[in-house]
Amino acid sequence: YGLRFREEIDPFYSAHFYADQQRMQEATTVTEEWNIEEIEQAKESEERRALEEGDLLATLPSPEILPRQRHLYVREKTRLRADKKRRKLTGENWGVRTDQLSGRPYWYNSDTGEAIWDKPAILLDLEAHERALQNKWGAFPMKPLVHIMGFLIPFPERMACSAVCRQWKLAATDVSFVRHVLPVEMGALAMDQSKMERSHFRTIADALAAALPGDIIELADGHYWVKEPGLSIDIPLRIIGDEKDPTHVTIELSGTVTLDGANAWMEGVSIRRPRIASGEMKSQEVLRTVNGGRFDMFNCVLDNDGCAGDVAVVSGANSKGRWAQVEVCGCEKNSCGLKVEEGASLGLKKCRITHNHGTGVLVQRSASLSLWQCHVNTNEGVGLCLESNSKCTLEGAGNRITGNRKGNKKIDDSS
Repeated sequence: YGLRFREEIDPFYSAHFYADQQRMQEATTVTEEWNIEEIEQAKESEERRALEEGDLLATLPSPEILPRQRHLYVREKTRLRADKKRRKLTGENWGVRTDQLSGRPYWYNSDTGEAIWDKPAILLDLEAHERALQNKWGAFPMKPLVHIMGFLIPFPERMACSAVCRQWKLAATDVSFVRHVLPVEMGALAMDQSKMERSHFRTIADALAAALPGDIIELADGHYWVKEPGLSIDIPLRIIGDEKDPTHVTIELSGTVTLDGANAWMEGVSIRRPRIASGEMKSQEVLRTVNGGRFDMFNCVLDNDGCAGDVAVVSGANSKGRWAQVEVCGCEKNSCGLKVEEGASLGLKKCRITHNHGTGVLVQRSASLSLWQCHVNTNEGVGLCLESNSKCTLEGAGNRITGNRKGNKKIDDSS
């Protein structure tokens, strides 16, 4: 119906079609030959008339004045070009006009013919410059301020600048400072790193190698492959995925994510083992925090199904963390879903330690753990085990330690 409508009822003809049809019609209707002499005589008579009436000027300059005429032409051309450039830099070529159909005002460029609804960027920049001259550093223009912030280390230099005022905070946290890692679904592994945009990387390892203290690494929805020995984090940074659904951002991990003496934050990320069977089950943790590091997490999944080691280990004096809405699962027999040891401390809020083939939570050797509305259930071993002068605090009434095959709690005399 649409094809018939456009061909028979309301056909569409372009301007090129009409021009071709007109030329064909003129060619078919003209039967007589053109008289060239008559045309030339008409042109001569028209030129004489134009000369007599002053509409046409005829001159025959001498060779001596040609250089001067050329110089005048070049000078006038340079002046016009300079005026156009000046209008571009000062915004004088932009003016407000009114749209005849809608009655709305719009901006029109008299030099280029461009028409836009929003105020031109050059005028906004000039207004920001004027505000900066009046209000000094508190109104420093955003574009040069972001450029200056780019020379600073995110932590602590850029963070200290963000405390000066609102304008400086916006510049210090500009989105251009975020390091983006592309998933394999976008063909990241096949891309040439030298041709990628600034702050875009093919792998998480490449982003970590280029990261500075305090940087943010953003992961788009998709899968990321990490080869052995895994990832080592020794500077403060943040890893951001999908804060609403961590299953949208999945890291296929071979090896261990090790936080060594630094502070880190991870949000909206699932870490699991690759589904490709290797034939040999290695003993590796998904996450290990050591040497006084602090790893805070929100809405993450740690799954060690496919390896024989513990899922997550927090070890060493001053090693700590605060986890909220984190799921820990997938450890094999004789392993733990979560192990806190050697004087470390960890706080869990609304976390789930479940479906582990070994112990759910093991706290040992002077370590401490606090649980708030957490679920420790459906583990093949003991749900919660305290050993060697360790401590666990159950806060509130929402904690559920139930349904574990070898018992829900096991506490020695020193704990």
